[in-house]
Amino acid sequence: MKRILIAAVTALLLTGSGVARAASGKGVEAGVQMWINEWTHDVPGVGSITSDSAVLLGPAIKVKFPNNAFFDASYLFSVSDYTFSNDTIYNDERQDANAAIGYMIVPGFGVLAGYKNSAFKEKETGIKDTVYGPLIGMMVIAPTDVNSSFYGKLNYLFTRFKQQDAFGGFQEDSQGWIFEFGFKFDFTREFNGTIGYKYETNTGSNSNIEDSFSGLTFGAMFAL
Repeated sequence: MKRILIAAVTALLLTGSGVARAASGKGVEAGVQMWINEWTHDVPGVGSITSDSAVLLGPAIKVKFPNNAFFDASYLFSVSDYTFSNDTIYNDERQDANAAIGYMIVPGFGVLAGYKNSAFKEKETGIKDTVYGPLIGMMVIAPTDVNSSFYGKLNYLFTRFKQQDAFGGFQEDSQGWIFEFGFKFDFTREFNGTIGYKYETNTGSNSNIEDSFSGLTFGAMFAL
């Protein structure tokens, strides 16, 4: 399944015809995003373990307003699980919701504020983990060609970690960062695609447990 999804999205991004510069200004785009990533779980004094690659896939929407404001939202879910192979094999599924509103101060630089909610469920034990809370960030966009551009995003997370199991629950602040960069390709005025790299990390304020996720991102968006 993972190989089929990777091949399909890659083909969609690389086989556009009739290349033209996408329209600027206001507008609405909708499409899909994919993140192929690994999860590293680091416990102080114990060590770290890294999962096999998991695939998150789901819908996304972008809205550009005429006053240089914008809105982004996405909802990704795991189509393949994070699998940890240690003394025991554990499989985690994930649902990831993100929304942000921002403003382009100049054509190549903008700021944003938003909210994220990442929910994890360990299938073998039923343990549920959630990382949730507001975020602030900035983004840069730089044209590289008439039909392509470089983008970079940096978000700071004011998030909390919550765990629920059969014995109760546990909560702590778990702030972190999300860093993403890549390239956007305008295949036609109605269709564009992105390919990039994304790194996300959170560290518990009391436990000092660090969770980090890293891997390639793909996107395909259509103007409505």
